Amino acid sequence: MYEKEEGFSLIELMVIVGILALALGLAVPAFNDMLNNSRMSTTVNDLVGSLHAARGEAITRRATVLLCPANTAGTDCQAGSDLKAGWLVFVDSDDDGSAGPGETILQRHGPIDSARVFELDVFPAERTGRVVFSNGGSLRVADSTTDIQICDARGDRDTGRGVAAGRWIRIQPTGQPEIRRQRADLQNADINPLGGC
Repeated sequence: MYEKEEGFSLIELMVIVGILALALGLAVPAFNDMLNNSRMSTTVNDLVGSLHAARGEAITRRATVLLCPANTAGTDCQAGSDLKAGWLVFVDSDDDGSAGPGETILQRHGPIDSARVFELDVFPAERTGRVVFSNGGSLRVADSTTDIQICDARGDRDTGRGVAAGRWIRIQPTGQPEIRRQRADLQNADINPLGGC
């Protein structure tokens, strides 16, 4: 008696391989976008969390608190650096812009992975990445906002529903940080002094 062999024919196998290739072709870019969005959110949340902590400590301690780019050892501010190198939050009790003896370092954040963040700019540039909160929690420079823009390799791409790949953090004179995600805001040079990603 003849036994029927079970298995796939070559045509059936080719159809399955084609469907799998199509599914992977659609899934991999979506997964990469999801991964990049997650990395951007983590970076922004870390920085905004440090800004909130600095402001809260300035209010609680009734002291000047500074967030600045960290030196390699993570013990003081680094002149001429940016926040990609990492940052410190410390009580600047003598108002010299440096974490000296007896001044409490409240937070240390290590360097940002350059694969995660391509660009991290602060405006005005002369502040060299420093954000200074006065003893009431407001920005030290009265009537002035500080803007921080974080971009990755995706540039000014829309990731869906008008949300930008990058982020713009605007710190109001009151010291309150606000995250702007909409591409229409981030890329608008009329309102974003950093001009977008």
